Amino acid sequence: MPEEIRAVRQRPPTVEEEALHRWFEEQAKDPPRPLEEGARQIIGLVSALYSVIFGILALADTPLPAYLTWLPVRVLGAVVVLSYMVALLAALLVVVPGTYRYAAASQTQREQAFRRLMQRKLIGLRVALVAFGTGSVAFAGLFLIVLWG
Repeated sequence: MPEEIRAVRQRPPTVEEEALHRWFEEQAKDPPRPLEEGARQIIGLVSALYSVIFGILALADTPLPAYLTWLPVRVLGAVVVLSYMVALLAALLVVVPGTYRYAAASQTQREQAFRRLMQRKLIGLRVALVAFGTGSVAFAGLFLIVLWG
C-alpha cells in the first residue's frame, strides 16, 4: 500500500519568532559566557587557595606544628578543604558541556532546552558560590586562629 503524503500549511514566522530564532543560533555558537567565566574564576581561585591551605596545614612536617593539634584548626581546616572541593566540582559542572536534544525547527523545544541548560549552569554556579563563600569564611577563621594562636 503506497504511503500518503499530505501537505501541511505553515504560516511564515513573525518578526519576533525570527529574532528569537537568530538569538538561539547565536547562543548555540557561544554559550552563556558570563556564567562560565564566573565558574572559571572560582576554579582558578580554589586551585590557588588550595596551595595556601595545605601550606598552613603543613601535614608533612615532623613533628607536626602545635596548632595542628587544636580542635578548631582541625575542624576549620576540614571545612575549608571540603567546601573548596564542592565549589570546584560545582564550578566544573558549569563549564563542562552538556548534550541537549531538540528539534531544530521547534522554537518551543529550543527554548526548553536552553532553559534546562541555563538552569543547570545557574544551579551549579550558585552551589559553587555558596561553597566558596563558606570555605573562604572558614579559611579566614583558620588563618586568624593560626596567626593569633
